[in-house]
Amino acid sequence: PAPLVATVRREIPRAAAGTVAANVYTFDQIITIIGQEMLVGTAPLFPLIAVGTMLTAAGIYGVLAFAITRRSRELAVRIAIGATGRDVVRLVTAHTVRLIAIGTLLGTGTTFALARVVRAAGGAGSIFDPPLGVFFAPLLVVVAIGALATWIPARRALKIDPSILLRAT
Repeated sequence: PAPLVATVRREIPRAAAGTVAANVYTFDQIITIIGQEMLVGTAPLFPLIAVGTMLTAAGIYGVLAFAITRRSRELAVRIAIGATGRDVVRLVTAHTVRLIAIGTLLGTGTTFALARVVRAAGGAGSIFDPPLGVFFAPLLVVVAIGALATWIPARRALKIDPSILLRAT
């Protein structure tokens, strides 16, 4: 359609005398302009997204640190019967990353299901839907935060002498 713009501008005054064709765009150009306007409108939300991500990290870290602290006696028993520190960290990290992955997959599934409901109810069309990377980038961030938030308390728990933990009943 872009090569037709000049032809359309010439023919409009012939078809309707006194009419001028201004700001003629192709459909792709209109979608690009709308997308840029939407991006400019949402740019002030980026600091809010950063704060939300930090709060998510702090929340995940706090919950996982508490859970690992509660398991410190179990970890001490595992170390006392011969498990290495690497085995214990791997066990704890694998368990919590599995839980985080299940939670993020359930959350993503719910998001996609609700997006279908919104579209079916006459909401935003597929032209304005974000690409899949927009959904999966936060998932990777949350899983990475969860892995790090698990690894730090697990390493801290390994520094405690197992005999002290087992005697402190």
